[in-house]
Amino acid sequence: MDVTTARSAREVLGSEFTINKLPIKNRIVLGPMSVLRPTEDGRPSAQTIAFFKRRAAGGVGLIIVGGSVATERAWRESPFSPNLRFDKDEFVADLKRLTDAVHEYDTPVFAQLFPSFGRMGVPRDGHQISAASPKPVNLGVAGLPDHVYVPGGRITPPPHEATVAEIKGIEADVVAAARRAKAAGFDGLEIGAHMCYFYSSFLSPLANQRTDEYGGSAENRARALRDAVAAVRAEVGPDFPIGVRMSVNDHMPGGQGPEGWAEVAAHIVPGGVDYIALSDGNYESLRENLPTPSGNMLAHGEPQAFRKAVGDGVRLFLSSTPDPQQAATAIAAGHADATMLARQLLADPDYPTKVVEGRESEIVWCDQANSCMRRLMLNVPVHCHKNPEMGREDPHAKQANLGQNLAVWAAGNPVLMGLADKAARLATKRKR
Repeated sequence: MDVTTARSAREVLGSEFTINKLPIKNRIVLGPMSVLRPTEDGRPSAQTIAFFKRRAAGGVGLIIVGGSVATERAWRESPFSPNLRFDKDEFVADLKRLTDAVHEYDTPVFAQLFPSFGRMGVPRDGHQISAASPKPVNLGVAGLPDHVYVPGGRITPPPHEATVAEIKGIEADVVAAARRAKAAGFDGLEIGAHMCYFYSSFLSPLANQRTDEYGGSAENRARALRDAVAAVRAEVGPDFPIGVRMSVNDHMPGGQGPEGWAEVAAHIVPGGVDYIALSDGNYESLRENLPTPSGNMLAHGEPQAFRKAVGDGVRLFLSSTPDPQQAATAIAAGHADATMLARQLLADPDYPTKVVEGRESEIVWCDQANSCMRRLMLNVPVHCHKNPEMGREDPHAKQANLGQNLAVWAAGNPVLMGLADKAARLATKRKR
């Protein structure tokens, strides 16, 4: 990369912008991830706080806290555990410790409010999972990310069709979680409506087969999320930043592309949305959600479609675009307002400072080997093989044992996973 190009990326990504009235010092956002290792009962641990302090020290402009739940339902049905909890007042004081620690670096921090796992939920203790319609997820049917395997494939249990009372009950729980997030010192919040989770199941005809006021037209499919946004806005006031995390393309037959998703977004924004965090694909098209090349989202025209649909007043966050110049060019062209990174900020928490200071040659690049993803799938403490510090930011954090590390290695070995896949499919065939 020549000096002129590096200066251009430095200038654009290092510039300040605002969300609602909140100033953000640069355009590099830490996206929400389930790598936080909270306590077993759902409070931020010393490792949780150390992880975020290290990313704040690395110069990121905004932190979005994920791996969290906004409702008791989500806590109960989560495929992985534990999660940070926003569903009870008793957790507010501990969440305040997290925000106070991040604010020591003058870095804003937002809470992701996660209402329900929807189609990806796990039925437990006699409780049902629910979504817009009773449609299961065929995990990775359109392809899995590099170095990620699901031997024999997996189809999730079908959810039951959410009743109107359930929809409104989840909305009320999200509003209560928003109140707790604000009380805990968070500077803003976003509602998770991506992948195959609860609100996402309403937004696309791929998962929404309803015939009532929550199904059919784009306006109807947007209704549940728009109403939740409006209810949260009424709770937190006009100046508190609110975002939504939305899928932008199903990449599946029977689903919708970027124009369809953008049309739905245009119906949600009037509820009080300040930004949209763009998320490509879903669990059925997981390869698109965790791509190896940088900038697939731009190549698919997804931010461009959303910008056309929602206008310049709504901030848009790119995902999966770690190439600084690529992200800067898109932002300068008006396609987006910030670049939101996850895996890259595990590999190098100092990426923001290096970009802003024009030291891109020093960046430790994520190689998309996805060992972090395999660890999450196996419920093993997450580390990054490119960054030995990751997962050990707190020196007393519990570490993976030898057996767990071997399992992670085996889960990424194509030969072993090929054999496991054949065995799983043969066993399934024998059962029929």
